[in-house]
Amino acid sequence: MNEFPTLNEMGISRTQDITHYLLRQDGKTRDILRVYYKRKKGSVLPERKTFKFGRSAKMVKDNASRSGGIEVYEISPFLQKAVAELDAIVNKRNQEINTSKLIMARIEQLEKDVSAATSELKTLVKELEKELT
Repeated sequence: MNEFPTLNEMGISRTQDITHYLLRQDGKTRDILRVYYKRKKGSVLPERKTFKFGRSAKMVKDNASRSGGIEVYEISPFLQKAVAELDAIVNKRNQEINTSKLIMARIEQLEKDVSAATSELKTLVKELEKELT
């Protein structure tokens, strides 16, 4: 079973290559979703894919208007599912990057601590050698 069925239905199969996405409204009746990918140098695959989704019109009661209602355009439920899946992918990637940065910071601190301890031990050895001679 595919982990991201909505994206798969949209033709997005290489979810591990997704870096981020942008969602914007184009007028009242349409949303545009752009999905961006990390590609290797020389790849012939596109760096982004664009998808267009229609919005559905819905009448909502409004006592202030003369007609008794206003027309509201709702985001596509399919698009909402796709965005939820994209959020899961992007958040996981960002979490992995943050974990990687944290590990690197700890390694750098450990290197500094080891360097300081080594310098201190060398100084102690030199003082001992002076006392012995």
